[in-house]
Amino acid sequence: MSEVERNKALVRRLTEEVWNRAEFDKLADYYSEEFVTDYAPYAPPRRGLAGIRMMVEGAHKTFTGYREEIIDLMGEGDRVMVRLLLSGKQTGPFGAVPPSDKTLSFQEVVVLTFRDGKIVHQRGLVDNLSALRQLGVVPTPRE
Repeated sequence: MSEVERNKALVRRLTEEVWNRAEFDKLADYYSEEFVTDYAPYAPPRRGLAGIRMMVEGAHKTFTGYREEIIDLMGEGDRVMVRLLLSGKQTGPFGAVPPSDKTLSFQEVVVLTFRDGKIVHQRGLVDNLSALRQLGVVPTPRE
């Protein structure tokens, strides 16, 4: 199996074990201690295992039944790009938006960089506009 295929398999397991089931004891299996994330302008950089744990905990505190579904998964060299469908019931604050009890579904694109079989960098873009439209905070354009 090539390095790219190993990294893609790792992303599939990571999505299920860490992001969907919040198995925090598995963070070190996937993320390097030198891990850095970049979700500018939405969130400050997060570093290390504590930083990624904060992100996973935040997703599960904001959305009851939080779930990530892989839509697309591509890799080249030391990078894997994944497009995800995120969903859950918003029972915690979402940025400045108070809990709504609405079930949301929106996408995220993430580029992961690997070194020695672990993720060292994560750059993500989240479709927050779609989420805010579902919450009624931003109007949906008329067709």
